[in-house]
Amino acid sequence: MTTSFAPLEPDAMRLLSERSGQDFSIADFREPRWFCVTCRKPDGALQFVGVGEFKQWWNCHLSMAVEDMTCLSPKLLMTIFKTLFSRARRITVIVPPDNQRSLKQLHLLGFVYEGFIRRGFDGTRDALLFGMLPEDSIWLARAHRRATRRAKSRTPIIIGGDHGRRTGPS
Repeated sequence: MTTSFAPLEPDAMRLLSERSGQDFSIADFREPRWFCVTCRKPDGALQFVGVGEFKQWWNCHLSMAVEDMTCLSPKLLMTIFKTLFSRARRITVIVPPDNQRSLKQLHLLGFVYEGFIRRGFDGTRDALLFGMLPEDSIWLARAHRRATRRAKSRTPIIIGGDHGRRTGPS
């Protein structure tokens, strides 16, 4: 699997537009307000496309197209959510109520249902609103546990002292 954080290529843009029901062909993913992730199989087939748009300094709207959940390793998810939360205080996702696959994936990722928005999806269809705050994120908690374990596993460097030698009676 190959993972890229570069601006989306045309095929990734098309897949995301198809799966999300939003037109991403007009977006300029080179702008700093965008965060992009693409995962591909070795043959180049798309497995995952995700974009975060930082609409305000505190809010990132996330759109995803997941073709194969197995590409979303814990390490990749920790990287995505750590990056998004380094720039935003919340992540927002809006999905049509009939998209059962997306609803299941949002639940597995740890998003919290926040409400119903009439005509909230493209101005014509109703939508469900989901959000994630840093304290909700299982992925930030995992990243914190990993960093703590790594810090504890490091062997301290002792300068001075007896370096473990016994100097007196036992």
